[in-house]
Amino acid sequence: MADRNLFGGTPADVAENEAGVRVPAAVGTAWTSKEQSATQVTDLVDINGTPITQLVADERGVIPLFWGPANGAESLWIDFGVGRLKLVSNSVGERFKAHLEALDPHNSRLYTDEQLTNYMPRRGAQVASERGRTWLEVRVPDSNDGVADTVGNMVRITTNTKSPAGYDEFTRIKNSGAVVVEPAGPHVPLSVGQYETMPAEGTALLVSRGRAGSEPAVLRVRADGRVEAAGAISAPNIGNARVFSGPTAPSNPRVGDVWVSYGT
Repeated sequence: MADRNLFGGTPADVAENEAGVRVPAAVGTAWTSKEQSATQVTDLVDINGTPITQLVADERGVIPLFWGPANGAESLWIDFGVGRLKLVSNSVGERFKAHLEALDPHNSRLYTDEQLTNYMPRRGAQVASERGRTWLEVRVPDSNDGVADTVGNMVRITTNTKSPAGYDEFTRIKNSGAVVVEPAGPHVPLSVGQYETMPAEGTALLVSRGRAGSEPAVLRVRADGRVEAAGAISAPNIGNARVFSGPTAPSNPRVGDVWVSYGT
């Protein structure tokens, strides 16, 4: 009956006098504790669902089955005129067994499902990330000397089966921040996409001398395909030629130099 617990009805639940003899038809009351400051419990219901305020023993002196208060009290203190004695709910064992066998008795699974709704699923589904928030952060552990671990991997793609030499490694994101791109199967070009609305002077690829994205830039590939390098660019089809431009010829020309004159 809702949150009420069942009491009485067992050989131990009896009304007795001071000599320990059962008292048929004895009238008793229920209390919250044995202390003088206890409150009488009148929110009781008999086995047929009728509200009662007192307990009446049957012809054998046994306290009939009844439902305790709606607050779910597990025990009551019963007084049949010789002092208060503790009466424990007789359905504790049954309710405990049902609790153990329940699918989610503490709603912990429901709570976890609600909390993990917007986190990374084990497979499939979609993950919604709040605007301006970091979706996934991996904290790299420190080694014994306080230096960040650079050996491990934050992400590591390997084969499904292990060969005698170990798992074959493919693309990895190292704890150091380095990205190792190693495709499985036929190698494919490394593609860097860009928005169609990116202006021609926008940067598609940037290699910095300091932290990523900072200046000075060592190598920059513009959105329109231009390549800007801080140093010399070497390739088999370039040779040793040097290219100069401007109004003044190079001061130390040598064979193979190219000078594009302008501004004169």
